[in-house]
Amino acid sequence: MKGKMLDLYERWEESGHLNSRLKAISEMISKRATQRQVAEYLGITEKTLIKLRKAHPKLNKAFQYGDEELKEKLVDAMYQRAVGFEYEETQTVIEETKSGTKKRITKYKKQSLPEITAIKYLLITKFGIEYNEKKAEIELMTKRLEKGEEVWINEYRDEESISTPRVRKQSKKQ
Repeated sequence: MKGKMLDLYERWEESGHLNSRLKAISEMISKRATQRQVAEYLGITEKTLIKLRKAHPKLNKAFQYGDEELKEKLVDAMYQRAVGFEYEETQTVIEETKSGTKKRITKYKKQSLPEITAIKYLLITKFGIEYNEKKAEIELMTKRLEKGEEVWINEYRDEESISTPRVRKQSKKQ
């Protein structure tokens, strides 16, 4: 009696390659690879990869872990832009002289100044509405909604555009 056919994930597990494959997948995702690119790397179709992800939670976790790593890198980069940073530039000059070729290396320390857009974004996401430039408008809108003065509804233009709702503000006093 033959056993069932092993899928790719199970073959990796059996051959001892599972952890290295999961790590490679996480790394690819953390560097902005798409699911299609991961499938190509693995030599399978994207449809097969989707089935494997559904069947094996550890594989799906590798994708999630990669996404979290990417998010961390992006937030770190934004933080660097928000606070500014120092970096070094190197310039190499090669000169021809009577005695031969001379190589001169000059290093410059430079400062990247803080960027206001990154500062605003981080303040708003980390510390909330108190740093939003539309704070007064948001508070007024919230009070109106709490008092029941306004109702927000989704309205469809016609049957064909069901996937494209139009939001309309309606006064409750009508």
